[in-house]
Amino acid sequence: MDSILPRPARRGWLWVVVGAVAVVAIIVGVIATPLARAAAHNSVAAQHSSAPTASAVGVPVPSLPIPQLPSGSAGTAPQVSPEALAQKMQAAIQSASPGTQVGIDVVDTTSGATVADLDSGQQFYTASVVKLLIALDELNSRGWQTDPATTGQLEQMLSASDDDIADTLWDADGGDAIVTRMADLMGLSGTSAPSDASQWGETLTTAQDVVTVYRYLLSTVPQPARDVIMTDLQGAEQTAADGTDQYFGIPDGLTGADWAIKQGWMSLDDSTTLDTTGLVGAGAGQPLRYVVVVLSRQPAGVSWTAGGNALTAGVRVLQGTVD
Repeated sequence: MDSILPRPARRGWLWVVVGAVAVVAIIVGVIATPLARAAAHNSVAAQHSSAPTASAVGVPVPSLPIPQLPSGSAGTAPQVSPEALAQKMQAAIQSASPGTQVGIDVVDTTSGATVADLDSGQQFYTASVVKLLIALDELNSRGWQTDPATTGQLEQMLSASDDDIADTLWDADGGDAIVTRMADLMGLSGTSAPSDASQWGETLTTAQDVVTVYRYLLSTVPQPARDVIMTDLQGAEQTAADGTDQYFGIPDGLTGADWAIKQGWMSLDDSTTLDTTGLVGAGAGQPLRYVVVVLSRQPAGVSWTAGGNALTAGVRVLQGTVD
């Protein structure tokens, strides 16, 4: 049944109704849009939260587990085994001096952890590294007491690696008996006297035993005697008494680090010996907490420069680990 309103009035009323509906729709859209956006934002956020949250309409959203970073991903330090690190050192050395054999032992004296290890129980010639045993034996024979004359001798023998003083003390203190006494004192199971008692540089030792010597120096030698030796090792001169540049290995490979070193070098008919050994710290007065020992048997005829550069390349692998 038609309305009783005249036809023109009915048409006008219809437009009023349509306009009102449109206004309501606009208002609802304005209000609903931010609510929908908020609901969507809350839903996404809930997926990345470790705790339950709720959507815009109050419905709980279950939490999802936090993904764990795999080993070696950003945010974690990659773990390198002592063997793998030492093998990288060996590869760097052999790349510079093919045919070289090495014994490597790197130890954190603070924790006791082994940082790098490769053939650390294999014997190598000490060359001048045996001067550590000569110095310790001399001080031990004096009850670990020091005097100016002895201090001066040891400084020249250790800092400048002076062979003449080593000869004098070796002969005066019993020659190869020095090695036997010190091996017994410190428990050096892989260290043995030279087959020719007059050739102290041909004493045999292992990287493990050299680490033991440094740990004995730090932990057992009384303070006055320890200070004498440590001062000499920290004051090692770049040019040794025989004119050799003895900053290969640790000093040149770990620039910026603090160190206390005793190096060794020796030529024989069938091989060349180059050893870099010492205590290393991060610099800026930090403790010398790491013992770094790299012993090498290189091909005969290798120059000190080439052989030393090979050890420097190997020790450089340790940058960022011990410095």
